[in-house]
Amino acid sequence: MSSSMGMLDPAYFVGRVALLNWLNDLLGLSYAKVEECANGAAYCQIIHSLHPTVVALHRVDYTTKAQYAMVANYKVLQAAFTKLSIDRHIDVEKLIRGKYQDNLEFLQWLKGYYSTHGPDGPPPGYDPVAARTRAAAATPRNSGRPAAGRPLGGRPLGGARGGAAAAAGRPAGG
Repeated sequence: MSSSMGMLDPAYFVGRVALLNWLNDLLGLSYAKVEECANGAAYCQIIHSLHPTVVALHRVDYTTKAQYAMVANYKVLQAAFTKLSIDRHIDVEKLIRGKYQDNLEFLQWLKGYYSTHGPDGPPPGYDPVAARTRAAAATPRNSGRPAAGRPLGGRPLGGARGGAAAAAGRPAGG
């Protein structure tokens, strides 16, 4: 399956408002700007709505503003594209910058893909909010706290000397 949509494909003539209405209706979102797609989560869920067994939605972080997590979202999307034999380059560096034009063009391409491969409306029986909720529940999120007995640096408590005295907070040898 290739991405044989050229720049003159009708998908690229869909306007911002129509795209946002389609996206919000399809995924139960309330995006006001195309740039809100920059973290990649909505793109992943568009493909998930068509191919729910292919996209690892539990690995997608919907709330991230951090670029490293956005990159992780795009890795999930690229893995789905690979499984589906979609020959479309995803320019992650451009998309995560949150620029209007880059995200508009990619969303237009996804709308064209959806129009070609999906139903006329939302997929029957697909509940986008429930899918996100199930995915979030299946993903243990790191609370930012270190694992028990380990500081943020990852080494065991007690420093270089270790031992019970160091772990208890007492100086060694005293």
